[in-house]
Amino acid sequence: MKSNDSQCLQTSDVHEDLRQLSYGSVRVKSYGRYDVNGFRFRSTSFEATRPLRATTNTGVVVRVVDTEQRETNYYGIIRNILEFSFAGRKSLKVVFFDCLWFDPIHGTRGNQFGMVEVKHANTLGGNDNFILAHQAEQVYYMPYPCEKLNAWWVVYKVNPRERLHMPTDSDYHDSEEVAEVYQDDEVPISFNIDLDAALDSLVGDHNDVVVPEKRKRGCTKKKKVV
Repeated sequence: MKSNDSQCLQTSDVHEDLRQLSYGSVRVKSYGRYDVNGFRFRSTSFEATRPLRATTNTGVVVRVVDTEQRETNYYGIIRNILEFSFAGRKSLKVVFFDCLWFDPIHGTRGNQFGMVEVKHANTLGGNDNFILAHQAEQVYYMPYPCEKLNAWWVVYKVNPRERLHMPTDSDYHDSEEVAEVYQDDEVPISFNIDLDAALDSLVGDHNDVVVPEKRKRGCTKKKKVV
């Protein structure tokens, strides 16, 4: 029996990328953070080394549609970020997120306020933990301050950023933290006011008549000259 790579080499109608994948030579890298879809994701192991971090970027959600066109949201936490590089003439790289998933049936619910909650103790087992990085969206899990509800987290959907710093290999492995991408909308520390533009925007009503107030003249006493 011929191996898969020899069959791909002899078959002319096989796509070039599929032929390269059949070589079976794969190199895997593990990253602590990764930028995709306007989000900055980080793994739990990476954030564990940054106790003074400003944000938490490990929450992830992926939408799944079954054969009956029913949509289900799977919520989870990124444990590891893996990049697979396949040997060959062409640069073929695929990034996967290894996630811990919450049970979408017994560990997810909606409350009366329209918010989604996850029961973080109810997780899915098995080995089907990987998703492609481009399938992911980012969420943040907020715990309740009440002890009676500490088993549940509220899911907060993070809005993507249009412009992100495009990291290089050296950025991923540097010990210094790169610029943060905050999950909430930032409030500007300072702002400038154009006085000329502000004055030009003040347009009065021609029907308004301003009458200057008349001042009453008081009696003045002349000073006697001795």
